[in-house]
Amino acid sequence: MKDEIVQAFLAEVVDAASFEEHRKYFQNMAAYKYDGYQQYSAGKRFIESFAHWLNKFNEGDRNIALDFIRNRLIYVSNEEINALVASCYQDKIKGIIIERISKELNIPSYYVSKITSTSEFDILLRQSLFCGLSDGARTDIFRRSNSGIISHEQIYQTYELSDTRATKMQEGLEEDLVKKYGKNSPNDRKKFKQLFLLDDFSASGSSYLTISQEGYLKGKIAALYDSIFNDKSEMSSVFDTDDLQVHIILYLCTKQAEENINSVIPEITNKHKNTPKLHILHLINNNTVVVPQKDQKIIDICKKEEYYDKKIEDKHTGEVRLGYKSCSLPLVLEHNTPNNSISILWAYENLKFSGLFPRIPRHRES
Repeated sequence: MKDEIVQAFLAEVVDAASFEEHRKYFQNMAAYKYDGYQQYSAGKRFIESFAHWLNKFNEGDRNIALDFIRNRLIYVSNEEINALVASCYQDKIKGIIIERISKELNIPSYYVSKITSTSEFDILLRQSLFCGLSDGARTDIFRRSNSGIISHEQIYQTYELSDTRATKMQEGLEEDLVKKYGKNSPNDRKKFKQLFLLDDFSASGSSYLTISQEGYLKGKIAALYDSIFNDKSEMSSVFDTDDLQVHIILYLCTKQAEENINSVIPEITNKHKNTPKLHILHLINNNTVVVPQKDQKIIDICKKEEYYDKKIEDKHTGEVRLGYKSCSLPLVLEHNTPNNSISILWAYENLKFSGLFPRIPRHRES
């Protein structure tokens, strides 16, 4: 059935010379990646969805849409994201801890074995707390990938820690240090000195850190800092606020989000006298973004009324023809398409025009 469908719709939109090449490409990509999209309804897969999606376009636009999916789409599979999560400690976090111990002990950072064998490295690793910034942080994968290296008591699925939970984490830290180094362990060891905030993807960076129209800091990082550096909060007693390092670890991040977050970090520093550091495992450069001239034909399609339903908008997003915050991404993540991608990719099902990889929204007005 799939062979018949793919041959029927390709025959209408491609010339005979390229027919076989397109057929093999899309069938292989469907089997290798696209069929794994988690928001497809039961029994629905890529080839059928692709045929239905292409048929929504006018004849002149259909070839442009097909060419865009063939040559510009970036699809990140579940396995690829999990590979980034699994390598996060070895590729990024371990080096951060080594660099800090290197400075404290005045040992060159390239003496890796010498540094990692010290009690100082072991203690600082245990004084590190790992929290997810959203459901996409995949803290379960991170935990399993580092079993025996990082205690399960150091990893929490959300950064919104209650005072009770934070206190229990500190108690666990103290118990572990007493077991290893005795009851005479200094008091400053009994607090967390490093906070790693994990997340899977950022397109604009605005949900983490931004400045409101009124001129004050907002976002997840700003709220967390207000909690940690508040003398009246229980959180302030859990962290060594005089010697705390905060690291934001993003598995995937656009250049736009990197620039936006880094541009606001000085405001955090001015307010709290502490500077969070942004680390990216895989950067999505600006050369992948849908831009005028190079991608003018697909931009023109996105702007046509027949391919856009205003019901896709809400009070959080506004117009999203070219994605939320006009990020203009050609990106699909296997678990859900970002609303920062162009709308013809992710428009919700049951609208006048629905996307090839329809998104499940986080926020919708009734």
